[in-house]
Amino acid sequence: MNNRPVLRVENLTTRFHTGQGAVTAVDGVSFEVAPGETLGLVGESGSGKSVTAMSVLGLVPKPGRIVRGAIELNGSDMLTLRNEELRRRRGKECGMVFQNPMTALNPSFSVGWQMREAITAHDKRSDVDTRIHRALADVGMPDPQRQAASFPHQMSGGMRQRVVIAMGMINDPQLLIADEPTTALDVTIQAQVLSLMKTLTREHGTALLLITHNMGVVANMCDRVAVMYAGEIVEEAPVDELFASSRHPYTRGLLRSIPNPDRPRQKTPTLPGSPPNMAQLPTGCRFRPRCVFADSRCDAHPDLLAVADRHKARCWKTQNGELLTETKSLTETTDAN
Repeated sequence: MNNRPVLRVENLTTRFHTGQGAVTAVDGVSFEVAPGETLGLVGESGSGKSVTAMSVLGLVPKPGRIVRGAIELNGSDMLTLRNEELRRRRGKECGMVFQNPMTALNPSFSVGWQMREAITAHDKRSDVDTRIHRALADVGMPDPQRQAASFPHQMSGGMRQRVVIAMGMINDPQLLIADEPTTALDVTIQAQVLSLMKTLTREHGTALLLITHNMGVVANMCDRVAVMYAGEIVEEAPVDELFASSRHPYTRGLLRSIPNPDRPRQKTPTLPGSPPNMAQLPTGCRFRPRCVFADSRCDAHPDLLAVADRHKARCWKTQNGELLTETKSLTETTDAN
């Protein structure tokens, strides 16, 4: 595997100006994704995952803007490119799979017409129909010619998501960003779509940035994981290391929130409390109000530092070599009657 990252994000800070004042939705985020690698960006809703993806693509909605940091795609600084050059790179070097395929696809045009637009925006070759049919076949669509002539409303949710994946991959991008790509699908179709994405990215050597809140998806799909909370990364590690030895209380809580089929009568544990208001962040550690390990050290804001080989955490306790051995439950849990 080529070790040079396809995507490098350094100290990314994205801010919105609202009626409550300036809100920093992404605060000093840094990560890399190598060719053929899948990085999972995980966390609760509102943690900054999707804004991070929109920042990479240069699609931050107003009144938001990137105020600091660097975003490099294949070595090029994306923040210095003009809009025309950004549009050329979107879809060609970086593909996107959006959360809801029904809103990602235009109901007024056939699937084939929309895929043609995705191709001809970057490539004027004459074999467009062949590429469309091959892309639909690659994502497991039966009778690609007929499906290309269909409209989105004539397809099931799973088929629409396959079309969105095909559009994201049709120009052989070096990077694919998938933002909660299976949220609107049932469990069986979720598994099929995730398996498809994993196969396609491995076969093409595509770097995948997978945004999700589902730790089960992370376990099955990702090579490395970056956990976000309140706009910043609080832990980053290889996926096996993260699941075996998480070093941040928030990550520990997320992992314990995975339903356990071996204990069907026990309610699934949940993290106590709620994420903070991003316009009124707590001082010190942002997870402190929800953390059972909080002490006087947490009055100061911790940096993201190495706690093991290829493993970083933003926690005073683990950075000092202490283990997360709880004296009381990290999460609220009640046995079912």
